[in-house]
Amino acid sequence: MNLLNEWERSFRTAARVDNCGVFREHIKRLNLPSKPKQMLEGTVCVVQMCVANLCLDNRNKHVDRFLSSQKYNPAGLANVRYAYTFDLFGKAFARILVDPKAKDVDLADLFGSRCYAYKVAGFEKFWISHLDWSPLKRNELRKLENSVASDLLFDYEKDEINFWFDLQPDPSCLCVTVHDV
Repeated sequence: MNLLNEWERSFRTAARVDNCGVFREHIKRLNLPSKPKQMLEGTVCVVQMCVANLCLDNRNKHVDRFLSSQKYNPAGLANVRYAYTFDLFGKAFARILVDPKAKDVDLADLFGSRCYAYKVAGFEKFWISHLDWSPLKRNELRKLENSVASDLLFDYEKDEINFWFDLQPDPSCLCVTVHDV
């Protein structure tokens, strides 16, 4: 996975040069109890999990596209519309940049994946926001909820998993909470 190592080196360098300023703003915007370096480490971990899941699903040819969309500073990324910010059970947070159809992020696979660095499986919840923090529109919310539900229910039965959606006081963010039954 030379490509993954190159991505990680570039991502960490960009964060270091910026003193994690992009993550600092992201954390502040979501009011998360986290430090920027925790988000950096969590993001690296979840990107690695996403790449592993793409490979396990025989979608190796999508790895390059996925990694090229995971820039530390998302400004100017044309193929990305959303940031998914994952809560790894309070041990870390991770920001994954996602295209409008979320083709390369399998939420069900991520929910079941072990993150050995934090000794957790999956995530507790995640937030969906636009990169520019503009408000999510009503029809867009419906599409996002349907997309998340179909992704999770593709791998899990309704009696195996609970999930619900909460629009935050800030209309630019949708919170998705997910739990095993």
